[in-house]
Amino acid sequence: MINIKQSRSQAGFSLLEVTVALGIMMIVAGAAFSLMRDSMKVAVATYELTDAQENLRNSHEYLNRDLTNAGDGLLNINNLRVPQNFVSNYLTRTPITDPAVPVVLNLGVLTADNNVPTSTAVLGTTTTVRATPLLTDRITMLAVDTQFVPIDLLPAAINSTGSIITVSAADISRFAVGEVYFLTSSVGGTFGTITAIDTVNRRLTFANGDSIGLNLTGTNGHIRTISGAGTLNTSLQRMQIIHYFVDSNGLLVRRVFGVRGAAYTDSVIAEHIVSLQFRYVLALKDANGNVVQPVAQLTTSAQQIATRQVEITVTAETPRAIHNGVNNGTNQTLTMTTNASIRNMQFRRALQPGA
Repeated sequence: MINIKQSRSQAGFSLLEVTVALGIMMIVAGAAFSLMRDSMKVAVATYELTDAQENLRNSHEYLNRDLTNAGDGLLNINNLRVPQNFVSNYLTRTPITDPAVPVVLNLGVLTADNNVPTSTAVLGTTTTVRATPLLTDRITMLAVDTQFVPIDLLPAAINSTGSIITVSAADISRFAVGEVYFLTSSVGGTFGTITAIDTVNRRLTFANGDSIGLNLTGTNGHIRTISGAGTLNTSLQRMQIIHYFVDSNGLLVRRVFGVRGAAYTDSVIAEHIVSLQFRYVLALKDANGNVVQPVAQLTTSAQQIATRQVEITVTAETPRAIHNGVNNGTNQTLTMTTNASIRNMQFRRALQPGA
């Protein structure tokens, strides 16, 4: 019998070899994790910046669209009577007043509010207008609601005090209490809030004490003035008062008066807005014949009428802090500026064809 011995090597890695191998593996793993960490930082930063850019785009898209349509339906209407308290409470802290008529304003197609003071409350909400880290602007514009078919009111459809309007049986169902409407005649235009509806007699009541303070009846009542105490042909339509502001939570809000079913509605257009600023380009010249430079606040009726472009500057921040070597632990901000042409203001000032 032949005895064959199989030899097996019992030799292994030395401690030194294992230590070197582990060291190399740790170096490689550390480099991989570092690369992954940097990649994740880039991905997170890209996502946050994309969110901020989307908020900027939404802000400018809505503002530019509404500014382009501002003045639609107001071609031959220059006298827009509204209570001064309504404008001061909802639209601007610095209304353009007429000393001869202290409680009545001629509302312009555009109403500006520059650097709204700290702690300015937004009526109808529990928030204030954003004032930190920067003061923000507000803007208001007018445009007809083309989805509402106007109603022509013959003389006597409005009572002598301007508090009751009688419509046809076919139209009475189109209205709801609390809605805001616009009345216009050869005298001018005004707004009113429906406070009651009598479906049997087809009557809309516009009494004092409405929820937003638009109504004013009696001898100096707005509807009475516009309708000539019920002696003029009047048109009843829906004109939207579109108001933009940034609240204390950084939300850009589009508030619209003159909508169906309510006095107004609030819609959030964008989030994480830090600053909202406007400048107004005017078709005016100074005493020396030089073109007036853009202004940040419309302070006269002449400036409101002469506005031709609005420069919009919006600053948005990322929702969360970014760690990218530049903005370590802070929210990065992005700013975008655009210009919107107020085309209907040009039409209002254009020469009208004669008879």
